[in-house]
Amino acid sequence: MKFRRINLCYFSKLTQIHPVCLVVFTDDTDLWNRQFEKYISVYGMPPKWFTAPWLYVECYMYARIHEAFYLCNPLREFDPFEEQKKKSLIDSHAATESLATHVLSLCSRIPTLTEEQLKQSVTQLIEVSVWGNRCDLSLSSGADRTQETDLLISLDKLRSNIIENNLDSLWQLLVALPEDQRDIVLVLDNAGFELVTDLCLMTFLTEAGLATSVTLHPKTRPWFVSDTTHKDLVWTIDRCREDGGSAGEMANKWLTYLSDGRWKVSENKFWTTDLDFADMSQIEPELYSQLSKASLIIFKGDLNYRKLTGDFDWPTTTSFECALRSFSPAPVLALRTAKGGPVVGLAPGVSERIADVTRSWNTSGDYGMIQLCTFS
Repeated sequence: MKFRRINLCYFSKLTQIHPVCLVVFTDDTDLWNRQFEKYISVYGMPPKWFTAPWLYVECYMYARIHEAFYLCNPLREFDPFEEQKKKSLIDSHAATESLATHVLSLCSRIPTLTEEQLKQSVTQLIEVSVWGNRCDLSLSSGADRTQETDLLISLDKLRSNIIENNLDSLWQLLVALPEDQRDIVLVLDNAGFELVTDLCLMTFLTEAGLATSVTLHPKTRPWFVSDTTHKDLVWTIDRCREDGGSAGEMANKWLTYLSDGRWKVSENKFWTTDLDFADMSQIEPELYSQLSKASLIIFKGDLNYRKLTGDFDWPTTTSFECALRSFSPAPVLALRTAKGGPVVGLAPGVSERIADVTRSWNTSGDYGMIQLCTFS
């Protein structure tokens, strides 16, 4: 299986890369330099921008951006993408308020909902989370990617563009879990409106008793422009509270969950490397062990999907479980719109049929995926 690749200049060796929070995390310079030396040992030469694996060079670039600021003491904790991320949420105020209003209404009616209605509500909010993934600043060169309209009214139209949909299997998994052991891990992707959709989904799962605990995994440093850091998470909650209305009420719920321990935030430098998730059990065994205790691990977005599948050029009919290889800590749910990277798990002929209509189908963000692997 081949890596996807993107000869210009040689990389220089990383010398000083540190996570954002030195109190919690240790220096990962050695990790990056080991990757650098490993590449040379495998390929017999240093990596080049247009011949090295795409995932490696992209992650390396963002690590070097972080390094540049880290080496300047006054800018050590500066996030060069912060204003763009904030703007993406501020400009999505109407969509945020509409979604918050809807979820609060759903939560108030949970005691009266039938199981089928509960399933329909979960389905709807997962679809919202999927389409929220289109708001990705790293793929728009920083251009506006706000959600200005009510996403809820577009779901029926968008549903036919979900090219892999395991919602029925997901529902069966959720309701089969012991009622006191429904521990969900959410590995976040973009800040802004997408983060709101993710938190609203977790809110409903929590209120409905489908999640007894939620662990959120943000990034430890500015990453791929719009990826969520802990600081972004805190700011989003504060901003929604300041806005008031339904968004403010929803933000108060989030604060309550975080304060009473139903929700937790966990950070690990592994998420801000180029490392394949299939290698996690060997490279970061503690993180792998933590994930193994989850009832379900939800991975949002393209970058997580690329790392789940090794960013290999898999045939689209490859099973999701096969593409995950040795990464199997707990059931895995991938939620994304296809904006780049591998696509697996499709039925024969699906990718060809879509390509006949849209040649850029796997990079446009117009097609969504709700993909579950239970390893059963």
